[in-house]
Amino acid sequence: MNIQISQGHFPPPNPDGITVVIDVIRAFTTSFYAFRGGVTRILPVPSAEAAFALREQYPDALLAGEVDALPIEGFDFGNSPWEISHADVRGRTLIMRTTNGVAATLNARPCAGLFVASLVNARATAAAILARKPPRVVLVASHPTGDEDVACAEYLSGLIGGLGISEEQAIERTRNAHAARKFYAGHHPRLRAADIEMAAHCEKEGFAMEVTDTEELAIRALPPT
Repeated sequence: MNIQISQGHFPPPNPDGITVVIDVIRAFTTSFYAFRGGVTRILPVPSAEAAFALREQYPDALLAGEVDALPIEGFDFGNSPWEISHADVRGRTLIMRTTNGVAATLNARPCAGLFVASLVNARATAAAILARKPPRVVLVASHPTGDEDVACAEYLSGLIGGLGISEEQAIERTRNAHAARKFYAGHHPRLRAADIEMAAHCEKEGFAMEVTDTEELAIRALPPT
């Protein structure tokens, strides 16, 4: 298996392999907890305007996301695993706009398979990749300059047979990432240290999150591994 780590919003083409878009702080950590809370699917969109327009089609959908890390006016949630984990989202569709993870996901085709991931579900994502035996895997650290996504990519690489780092190293680099500082600083009530603690965590058991486009682009949770 050929393993490549890419960084930024524009993953390289991978028509015969699996691409994994990583956003640890916080999009795909938030997504994980949304699915754990009972969300049925997540629809990624490029802008707040697109989110509001899509909710016209799905009036019962919830909106989650951020601009410059802060919640968007009119959205139900920020891009916060803590907020999602404290809300009743059972049976709901979530429409999500974020700066890095969602942006990279929308640009990830062509690829034969597409997953989104964070540190919290890295093990389950690795198991899903290994089960499909792809010839090539591209691990996309979606934050263009952030170390936390690169750390997760390196950890995931090790889990699927490539060069990698330990779980402890990945957790430490997440907590010490530049993007984490504003959450620990406590200068804004919607930027919580709890979000980083939830992101800097590896679940022993979990589920992978796959992106499908049979009817519309949607992220769905696979059965737990």
